[in-house]
Amino acid sequence: MENFLHIAAVWVHVLGIALFVGPQFFLAFAWIPASRGIADLPTRVAAMRTITTRFGYLGGAGLVLILIGGAYLISTWRDYHGVGDEVDFFDLRYGPIFVIKMAILLVMLVLVGLHMFVTGPAQVDALEERAQGKDVPDVRIRRLRVTSMALSITGLVLTLVIMGMGVSLGASVYSLQDF
Repeated sequence: MENFLHIAAVWVHVLGIALFVGPQFFLAFAWIPASRGIADLPTRVAAMRTITTRFGYLGGAGLVLILIGGAYLISTWRDYHGVGDEVDFFDLRYGPIFVIKMAILLVMLVLVGLHMFVTGPAQVDALEERAQGKDVPDVRIRRLRVTSMALSITGLVLTLVIMGMGVSLGASVYSLQDF
């Protein structure tokens, strides 16, 4: 039963990562370039609002699954890997890697939060105002676009770093070595 729970937790964790990371790549490499081909600005803004809202739901569900699977995995790591209580968490590479991974995760979540709840909506609102015929300065839209791209790219890079660190934690030959 313990192996089944571990496998299920890894599966839930990986599914969450797929749901969180996949849409980031879709937005960056499929939606953004394709949306520039939509000449009608109101249509482009409506599609952008729909796609980014659904991304938020999908990414949020992914984060929940990541936390559920990850919480189980970290709470049972000693038993699963056969590490006794006499070994301190930070005596092995596992401890520092995990702590650094969580610190990077927090930074990534802040950046994603800023993008999802501040910069992204401001950018869509500015484009929507322009689509409604209001005078929105190019410099404002450009600033929002650059900020949005910087937050998105940085968040994606940090996500990939976190994934690499997670893989190293799963490689017990490496992560359970003395630090």
